Amino acid sequence: MSQKAETPIVLHLEDDAQLGAAVATLLRAHGLEVFTVPDGPAALAWVAAHPAGPDVLIIDFLIPGEMDGAEVAQAICRSLGHVVPTILLSGALRSASLPWLPGAPLFCAHKPADPDLLVKVVETFAALGRFIRAGGTNG
Repeated sequence: MSQKAETPIVLHLEDDAQLGAAVATLLRAHGLEVFTVPDGPAALAWVAAHPAGPDVLIIDFLIPGEMDGAEVAQAICRSLGHVVPTILLSGALRSASLPWLPGAPLFCAHKPADPDLLVKVVETFAALGRFIRAGGTNG
């Protein structure tokens, strides 16, 4: 008899509370554990409190504070010591800079993202993230 697989963990950085709640509801309906934070400092605090880190990051590019979403993704990966598959969402994708995450799967989409596509990418990235967290690659 095999053990039940651990639930994939998604850390979602979104400053729009309604959008964050909608994405969390969508992903939870597909069996994912979702933690939504409103800004970069909250994301970094979550990572500090959860040293294993998430399997997937969903990052809004335009967020309040001194760092943009790409910089927060980079800081999270530095803090964890490994890359995390990252989904970068933005209403202004043309002006978004990409995070420098060598070896990390990266998907960029315009907000609002198509729900079916978002679920498929998150599920795929979660499998990659679990592989990386298990020591499959250090990026």
